[in-house]
Amino acid sequence: MASTHTLIVEPADDRPPVLNALNAAKKSIDLTIYEISDPQIMSALESAHQKRNVVVRVLYNWDSFTPRMRETDIRPAIQELTEAGIQCHPAPPTFEVTHEKAFVIDRATGIVMSFNLTKDYFGSTRDFGIITTVPTEVAEIEAVFQADWSGTAVTPSEPSMVWSPNNSRDRLMSLITGAQSTLDIYCEEAEDPGTLGAMVAAAKRGVKVRFIAAVLSGEGKVNGNARGVTTLLAGGVQAVCKSFLYIHAKMALADYGTPQAKAYIGSVNFSCTSLDKNRECGIIVSEPTILDRLNTTYTSDWAQPSVTVQPDPTPLTPCSGGAAAPSKPGEPAKATAQPELAKAKPGTTASRTKER
Repeated sequence: MASTHTLIVEPADDRPPVLNALNAAKKSIDLTIYEISDPQIMSALESAHQKRNVVVRVLYNWDSFTPRMRETDIRPAIQELTEAGIQCHPAPPTFEVTHEKAFVIDRATGIVMSFNLTKDYFGSTRDFGIITTVPTEVAEIEAVFQADWSGTAVTPSEPSMVWSPNNSRDRLMSLITGAQSTLDIYCEEAEDPGTLGAMVAAAKRGVKVRFIAAVLSGEGKVNGNARGVTTLLAGGVQAVCKSFLYIHAKMALADYGTPQAKAYIGSVNFSCTSLDKNRECGIIVSEPTILDRLNTTYTSDWAQPSVTVQPDPTPLTPCSGGAAAPSKPGEPAKATAQPELAKAKPGTTASRTKER
């Protein structure tokens, strides 16, 4: 059987693509994850270990979470997995945030995701994933897992893989600057001057660039993507915010319908921290069936009503660090920690606030 990629589209595909892969595991499951608590995913991991003797290891983000979130959202899930005999280890503090979301199953299958493994991500967010059986890709995901598990350095080199902080800026800039006709992009965050500037430059050289961003605001709060959207619009990019689903996806589809068409899917946001300081993972694919479905999904989502964005001409902040806003009132956050979506009721238009 030829090595292939398989696309996951959330919320349409729900849990089966991930559960089917986990339930087929025979020897090992290695997972790097920002946030996990979904009962069905947890049960599949526990069952793999307890009923089939699969060695399961979970590398989880810890240092960047506030003390409150550690206790309410992270520790209970990790305690449950640990009590089930699963090896759990906090990610190294070398990175601002371990925001990667990726599995390696039996050293033969990799799953690279933009979504976390909590309930909301299977019902109320636009997200994507890629299942890969390409040996070199799977081997590299496993090599990075092993390095991060042991706290050692690693230099990934597989051309189709995208890693922060190693090469994500270079590889995403290459995708953007190499586009010749179209660029359709989803990203939760529109904040990084370099990559957004490259999108503006693409639009000015005649590429049709469209950008769908999240509404990064809670009730009564200013949209955190307003500066980025304003910058893109001023430069000729068609940029909008949508709220029919929470736009958590990180996807860029370049030159669809041409021989050079390809797409990026992963966890990397267009923010300084995500590109330069976090552990992130993504993948670039080119199979026509995958690109067709991405194009169909994007076209449908583009047709959904957009949220009015109040223009904000304030220049984007250069990538030089700085303090992050607290994730919850009265609680300090780690400096420049990675934004991530907070809890909100599915279907609400008040959208989700950043979580640090």
